[in-house]
Amino acid sequence: MTLEAGEEVLPTAGRPEVPAVRAMFGGIAGRYDLLNAVLSLGEDRRWRRRAAQLTRVPRGGKALDVCTGTGALARLLWRRVGPSGAVIGVDITEEMLSLAARAVPEVEFRVGDALELPVPDRAFDAVTVAFGLRNIADHQRALREVWRVLRPGGRVVILEFSTPRPFMRPLYRQYSRLVIPRMARLLLGRTGAYGYLTASISVFPGPNVVAGWLRDAGFERVAYERMTLGIVALHTGRRPG
Repeated sequence: MTLEAGEEVLPTAGRPEVPAVRAMFGGIAGRYDLLNAVLSLGEDRRWRRRAAQLTRVPRGGKALDVCTGTGALARLLWRRVGPSGAVIGVDITEEMLSLAARAVPEVEFRVGDALELPVPDRAFDAVTVAFGLRNIADHQRALREVWRVLRPGGRVVILEFSTPRPFMRPLYRQYSRLVIPRMARLLLGRTGAYGYLTASISVFPGPNVVAGWLRDAGFERVAYERMTLGIVALHTGRRPG
């Protein structure tokens, strides 16, 4: 790929390339949390709290947060496991992890790919992935990696954008087309990354398909719940044992 000086590197929606994902998130790391809060009208915090709750990870347990970004969900997981437990956050973007390490020093952060997690087999009571599955080209391989690192009986929780309720879709399309680019330009000075965001959401399948991916990867008790009129879905599953 040949780029002109200053040209923004963006992944392909539906087939995101690892170098482009790393470059894009590295470029927006400093404003990522602010943009999430503004564009979700503060709902992103509630979504993550619910994700942490659904892990059911016990005090003293061990949790892994894949695609951890700035560590927002990893922080909530650490609050659940406490000082006697452990949380590891993994991400491919070093700029994100640098911010995460300063914000949540209690958590261990590692640079790593979701397709080859830098952690041992059967090591965790719970694994979370928040807004990361869309940015991984090989969903099944990523879910098999989650399966590998979970202990028997361990739980996976995936928080991801979804298909809003039918009556909400026209309004949501207008919001994505008009409001998100303007806010991204105001806060970032550019719109490319959030153009990719809206495109990746539009091509990502509905929750029934994601539930099928979890079952195909070997998880049982697969379920999902919608939040905020279906804008996001929380998917859960359990490794048998």
